[in-house]
Amino acid sequence: MDERGLRLEGVCAGYTARRGHPERRVLDGLDATAPSGALTALIGPNGAGKSTLLRTMAGLQPVLAGRVRIDGVAVESVPAAELARRLAVVLTERDLPALLTARELAGLGRHPHTGFTGRLSAADGEIVTWALEAVHAGHLADRPVTELSDGERQRALVARALVQEPSAILLDEPTAFLDVTSRVALMGLLRRLARDRDLTVVVSTHDLELALRVADRIWLLAPGGVLHAGTPEELTAQGMIGATFDGDELSFDHASGVFVLQAGSGGSVRVTADDVHRPLLERALAREGWRPSPVRGADAGEPSAPVEAVGEPSVRSGPVEAAGDGDSPPPAGPELAVRQAGDGYLAAFDGDVMRFAAISELAAWSRRAADALREAPPALLPATPLAVSGAVADVSTVSGYFALDIGPIVAGWRPLADLFTDPGVLETRIGETAARLKTTETRVAASILFQGIAARFWSPLLGAAIAHGLLVDLDPGRVHWQAVTGGPLPLRATDLDGWRVRDPARIAERLHRTVVSGLLEPLAAAFQRVVKIAPGLLWGNAASALGGSVRTLARVRPELTEAAVALGRELLALGPLRDTGELAEPEPGHPFFVRRSCCLYYRLPGGGKCGDCALTDPDTRHAQWARAVRETQGAR
Repeated sequence: MDERGLRLEGVCAGYTARRGHPERRVLDGLDATAPSGALTALIGPNGAGKSTLLRTMAGLQPVLAGRVRIDGVAVESVPAAELARRLAVVLTERDLPALLTARELAGLGRHPHTGFTGRLSAADGEIVTWALEAVHAGHLADRPVTELSDGERQRALVARALVQEPSAILLDEPTAFLDVTSRVALMGLLRRLARDRDLTVVVSTHDLELALRVADRIWLLAPGGVLHAGTPEELTAQGMIGATFDGDELSFDHASGVFVLQAGSGGSVRVTADDVHRPLLERALAREGWRPSPVRGADAGEPSAPVEAVGEPSVRSGPVEAAGDGDSPPPAGPELAVRQAGDGYLAAFDGDVMRFAAISELAAWSRRAADALREAPPALLPATPLAVSGAVADVSTVSGYFALDIGPIVAGWRPLADLFTDPGVLETRIGETAARLKTTETRVAASILFQGIAARFWSPLLGAAIAHGLLVDLDPGRVHWQAVTGGPLPLRATDLDGWRVRDPARIAERLHRTVVSGLLEPLAAAFQRVVKIAPGLLWGNAASALGGSVRTLARVRPELTEAAVALGRELLALGPLRDTGELAEPEPGHPFFVRRSCCLYYRLPGGGKCGDCALTDPDTRHAQWARAVRETQGAR
């Protein structure tokens, strides 16, 4: 058996009986080994007995029971002069002799090797020089110790210990008065010396995180005098570190090896950022009470299974929706999502997305969000990109009006915002539509083009909301379109954000904000700058596109009809959609939209009246509905 190093064998450390005071045992039954060639860190809370154990190991106070062995020999059996050659001790010393230089201070360590006179020989001087160089303090040799910084003094004291040429060095809180850089440098120095000189180095420290990163072995003195020994990883995995040091405010994070704020009451946050910013963001948000989500950038639940594609509708019939498992509630997720975006940060909370230039601004805002969360749970939870893409992919299988690609933006794709801001783009699209419809009336082409684009906006968003309980943010700055000669307008995004619905009452308001306020209102204003067209006509077309989406959804997924009709009616009662028409249901499961304004469809060559024309008399309309119901039932 290798007997090198320091070994505790059933050690009892404490204080012997004194006049009027009985023996007091601080630690009892300790067994552990500090091997040679390794740095062993002695850690534990205040009052655990670290200094008492260190002094007992050094022979500065007697062992009450058991044995402390150095290289296999009991410390108490070694004569003092011999022990000084085997064992060096570095205590926390703030007051050092003022008239000594660093070389003279280090030279004191040669005392166990000098004769009666204590004079240093040339060989002793060479050892002192070597020791100062070994601790990177050679340049300090002639400096008075009173002119040294705390870190420089500690290096000189370690050099004094090396000058003894011991096999073991014990250090009591050597980093106590050092700054962060000096603490790291000194601990790194001690580990290097242990390995290069095959020394046994035991250092007591309160710098827990640094000890766990640098030390080869850990002696952990837990409350109650229990000593746990092992590598930093072993004690961490066993839960010993957390069990000993966790408090009301801080807890030890096993993965990162640092102390973090205890989980606050603000809720859960998902942070998406690079490896540098993510821990910084999580730390700043933790101070405001937010708990990091255990899942980063992954889906909170699986997307619903896709449905079979149905036939592509015409411009007049409106879009079709994809079906998912509408009866299953969406899984819970974090209440707050934060994403690094360029040189700033985006925060999503309860349906709102905020942008911040600095982490400090984000943290201050998150404190108010945490307060709001304590008042009431949010109705909308930020969905992960995987959840959004899964819902969109499902919806996209239904028809071209529901297709929303997620992929890289290559040549030929233009930002969706161009339709709102570039009159030339819109004029070209209206002209192409007129040519396709064989009409010279710009208003007619503009009316039908607007309805087709409105159908593209309503379809994927309404479908994801009804079939998946997920609200997609169709941001015109992140969505692109591609010019085609006919058919639905192609849409593509690199990625999309969205919200999982906790409170269904928020769906209509949020959809209205996204589609009507965010997309259709700026689109209508752009159309009116290009073509002289009545707002009522455009909003009637937007409502007709919505009604077509609801109707087709009911045909494809009959079990979702009730929810689709209810949501459609809610939307038709909001903002500029109000009084544009009504969603009738003459027979359960078969909704039809009746508009109150004309769309000019009749002015197309051979156009006639559209299916929801305001001019159709009631008897004819009911006959058309009955025929449509029969055709739908026959198709099934």
